[in-house]
Amino acid sequence: MSLSRKGWIITISSLIVIALAASAIYYTFPRNVEVRLTGIKYRLGEEGAKAGTEQATVFIKGKSRMTWKGKRIFRGEVGIVGEDIPVPEDQRRLTIHFDDKGMGAMSYAYFDYDRPGGTAHPRTYRYHTLFANKDYSEITLLLMMPRGGNTDTSSKWWSGEDGFMLSAPANNREEALVVSNQLMRKYLSQPGLERFRLQ
Repeated sequence: MSLSRKGWIITISSLIVIALAASAIYYTFPRNVEVRLTGIKYRLGEEGAKAGTEQATVFIKGKSRMTWKGKRIFRGEVGIVGEDIPVPEDQRRLTIHFDDKGMGAMSYAYFDYDRPGGTAHPRTYRYHTLFANKDYSEITLLLMMPRGGNTDTSSKWWSGEDGFMLSAPANNREEALVVSNQLMRKYLSQPGLERFRLQ
């Protein structure tokens, strides 16, 4: 093998390593997310189809990144305009770890004070569950609701048969269902759910 050929091999190998390193850095580098999407809030099932829908707006603001292992993490704020939650406004930053099915559970860990400057009480508030495409231009929220009017957040639930959803962007229930089924495709393809489709 000539020296020049060895030189070419080293050069090409170096370029490949540099390209792979640059791709990895680009892939894992945090990306700014700031979207405001108007969609439809609705309920699944036959009774839900009769109940009608409600227009709702979702805002997402923060940073999204991929780990070296290909896991997506979002850090920032996610909320529904007009929705009242017990978490103080200055403690509403979330860290959402999406699983390999695209599902990201949202839960707030915050402090509640009995009075200004008083004792801090640690609290946890279970919020909704988020499915989103890579640039967060399409989202579906599984809306966690208290059971039977119970205000205890630990008893909140969602069901694929008659649970509440919010999908955006969408102008009606039919469009919202298309968004939900698309974003939840991997989740719904799990054993036991393969033939299940939100409706």
